[in-house]
Amino acid sequence: MAISTFDGPVRSLNGFYSQGNGNILTLGATVTLSVATHAGHTLLVPATCAITLPTIVSSVDSSATGPGSDPNTTSNIGVAFNFFFNAISAGASAQTVTCGGSDKFVGTLGVTSTVYNAFASVTGTIITLNATTTGGAARGSQITLVPLAANLWSVNGVLVGSGTAATPFS
Repeated sequence: MAISTFDGPVRSLNGFYSQGNGNILTLGATVTLSVATHAGHTLLVPATCAITLPTIVSSVDSSATGPGSDPNTTSNIGVAFNFFFNAISAGASAQTVTCGGSDKFVGTLGVTSTVYNAFASVTGTIITLNATTTGGAARGSQITLVPLAANLWSVNGVLVGSGTAATPFS
């Protein structure tokens, strides 16, 4: 099926859902994400993976075309990238998620180990799962990232750690 574009509200009485093998993507050792390929999918992160996010583009459609009516808009505001860390991290900096350009993470990641700790970021640009205190100690960590505005990635998730939890943001 081709990509469909709608302008205005879309209503479904019984909801929308996605299914099938194409909704789960396994990332490689290094990947630069794109909206067309990765947004809206569940992204399986292997034991070694350096992820670079696309730079946030917050441009709006021209006033001649009206808000939201340009199917070729370059804006990526509001798309979601959903990560599931499917393997134990291979080491201290083997699993990373890095912002592009001058973008920053704003939000909270929880790290669960012997106790649960939540770590907030307003200026972080890299998330690192180090196989112990910042996550990656076991399968099951999850992160959702959504660009909200120019230079502003919303971050939310829970990471599986061990030992005394520490911030995954730097």
